[in-house]
Amino acid sequence: MNDFLQHAHSIDTFLSRQRSHTEAGTAWKRTPTGKPSHSFYHGSAGVMVYYIELYLATDNTDYLSTAISAGDNLLAYVNQKASAEEFITIGFYSGWPGLVYTLTELFKVSHEPRFKNGAITALNRITAQASNIGAGIGWIEPIPFSDITGIIGTREVIDLSVGSAGVGIIYLYAYREGLLSDLELARKTADRLLEVAEPTEDGLRWLMMVDMAFPFTAPNFAHGGAGVGYFLADLYKETGDSRYLEAAISAADYVKSRSVVQQQGHLVCHNEEQQPPTLFYLGVCHGPAGTGRFMYLLYNITGDDDYFDWITANFLGLLSTGAPEQRCKGLWNNHGQCCGDAGIGDYALFLYHETSNQHYLDYALRTARELINTADSDQGLSWNMAEHRGRPEFVERQTGYMQGAAGIGSFMLHLATVLEHKPVKLLLPETPFSYTANGV
Repeated sequence: MNDFLQHAHSIDTFLSRQRSHTEAGTAWKRTPTGKPSHSFYHGSAGVMVYYIELYLATDNTDYLSTAISAGDNLLAYVNQKASAEEFITIGFYSGWPGLVYTLTELFKVSHEPRFKNGAITALNRITAQASNIGAGIGWIEPIPFSDITGIIGTREVIDLSVGSAGVGIIYLYAYREGLLSDLELARKTADRLLEVAEPTEDGLRWLMMVDMAFPFTAPNFAHGGAGVGYFLADLYKETGDSRYLEAAISAADYVKSRSVVQQQGHLVCHNEEQQPPTLFYLGVCHGPAGTGRFMYLLYNITGDDDYFDWITANFLGLLSTGAPEQRCKGLWNNHGQCCGDAGIGDYALFLYHETSNQHYLDYALRTARELINTADSDQGLSWNMAEHRGRPEFVERQTGYMQGAAGIGSFMLHLATVLEHKPVKLLLPETPFSYTANGV
């Protein structure tokens, strides 16, 4: 057993202490002093994915049993909310789509039909919450981040993280996994996105929502055009409809125009309201680890080396900050999959797999060592960290995938199994990379 696999087991020790047993099955508290939650982002759905990965990496059926028990708890939640027709956000990581993904992945390893049926139930709830708007369909939701901005109301949400582009990606995933028989819903989602694109002299852009409620022009993956472009490019792969690829290429042109030269390479600004731009996130949400996925997908589709050259220079921009050992404004006290080290480390491993370039593996190793150095090892490995950059003093020891120990454990497992030449990583539907080992 290599050291990183041992660290992954130590994270399991921490997570096991946060387990709750209900009549329906297993759940995890979001924090040691909190209550169980269900989302992929913060809750049990994401933790369950980590236990599936542990099973795939070790063949230990105890981990599969834990995942199945968690799946039963999640299934009861989905069926209860669906029967009552309760509103759950269509946010890709925080709402119905993450539940579709998690239950489907559990079905694939357990072969228990109830989990596939639960995924279809969650998928149907997404569609039930849609509205016919303009050329296609869209979703009207409470304004995101009202707890931070104080701005309340509703808007049509369109980005990858909390809006229709993320729904489009889960529709594509559902089609590829046999949950949908055709691409009609994905096409309708895309056609509405084409309609609300904002043309600029640099290319097409999309914001977080139609009629933005507050100033926030983010060109990157989670809340900007890179995420929307990713969905459109991926849909082109299935349909051959040139409208989607042309829009995605235009979105990439816009993202490139927001690149800022660094000591080496370049980074894309977090938002355009700050001029001159000095804030550059490094993680999946707004940094190279997310936006690079979009450029890689376009490289994969078009064969144009300019996209991979951009990725290379973008990673050099990340390196020029001194990360992970040096923490810049865009890599604060956060080590998770969304905003921090774990997501960046996974991205480095993906690039290593695609290129065999040792410097990507070296960076992943540096990232893992930094994570170990910053961990609390009392009663298993865990991390006390700040989810929000704007609230660095508010730290929590979370369990979840996107903001907690499970996501960090997933990276540790990924690294451990890459070193053993048997990579294990459950790939999210917004990830263009691929593995063939161990059924992943």
